[in-house]
Amino acid sequence: MLNDIVENRLIASLVEGFRRSPLQANGLHQTDAEIVRLNDLCSIAITTDSIAEEVAVGLYADPWLIGWMAVMANLSDLAAVGAQPLGILISEILPPGYPSESLRRLQQGICDACEACKTFVLGGDTNAGKQLMITGTAIGVCGGGRFLSRTGCHPGDFLYSTGNLGIGSAFALSVLLPGCVEQFERDPIEYRPKARIREGKLLTSFASSCMDTSDGVLATLDQLMRLNCLGFELTPEWTDVLDPRVSQIASERGIPDWLFLAGQHGEFELLFTVPENIAARFRERALADGWEPRLLGRVITEPEVRISLYGDRVAIDTGRIRNIAGTAGVDPGRQLVELFAMDEEMRGALVEDCR
Repeated sequence: MLNDIVENRLIASLVEGFRRSPLQANGLHQTDAEIVRLNDLCSIAITTDSIAEEVAVGLYADPWLIGWMAVMANLSDLAAVGAQPLGILISEILPPGYPSESLRRLQQGICDACEACKTFVLGGDTNAGKQLMITGTAIGVCGGGRFLSRTGCHPGDFLYSTGNLGIGSAFALSVLLPGCVEQFERDPIEYRPKARIREGKLLTSFASSCMDTSDGVLATLDQLMRLNCLGFELTPEWTDVLDPRVSQIASERGIPDWLFLAGQHGEFELLFTVPENIAARFRERALADGWEPRLLGRVITEPEVRISLYGDRVAIDTGRIRNIAGTAGVDPGRQLVELFAMDEEMRGALVEDCR
């Protein structure tokens, strides 16, 4: 199932010649960050991520946001394995003549993100290139050697999110969708995701699987589905988990709600599963810790993602959604056209079934 996805095949081909460390605890695709066991009581988590494509397509134009996201994208991977950040290394490739004010805002975004997550820039590298590219490498510690994995859920487990969903896709639409830019310049979307470090640490005592939504909600569920050979059924009230601004935009622009789960740009929440027999205790602990988990659905035996849509229960072709990005490249307009085509096909199929 994993190799049905273009990205998974690419990653597998890139690493097939590498020697694997005997200290590495996770397998390929199994965790958001790489886990290295130092001893029975201590593991470190390491991850790296770049902000490059987002700059190239114009998604992140504000240098402050570029700096913020360079940190948060990496720290979100640490949160998804339950690690406490030790710090981050930053590599900055700067184009010739990059404005000094833009550079100041870029550095401020990095600084503010580290401050928000109580971590530090440990060092890094600076170089010159044709296009701005910021890469982070974050390091964290997994307390007691315990870490969260993408694998391990079972049928009947509850599926939760650490927060509301869809604002990542809404933000991308507001920047990239023709006809929306002027409207959202007047009423901009606040997009400032924060890595769920505190939540991830609590989840190490309860969650049976976990992954962040950096690539979108349905892409996340698809990868969890393929890794666990199980599926997910969203609650009939799944739209209640959408960010309130998402529902407003969907109504105003005539965009189907479910497309905000299908976008390739996420909101960096954690999606995770909890066994039914400890779900009540987990919820009590989370509320006592100051956050409210959002119930999204349950794990099912069939390897598919089901959602209530247009008055019926629909199995979404999540593999097709993920591979759209592989075939459309960095063309967000083409990706959106493909997603709207999927919506039309599903509507047509449901009409035929009712005849």
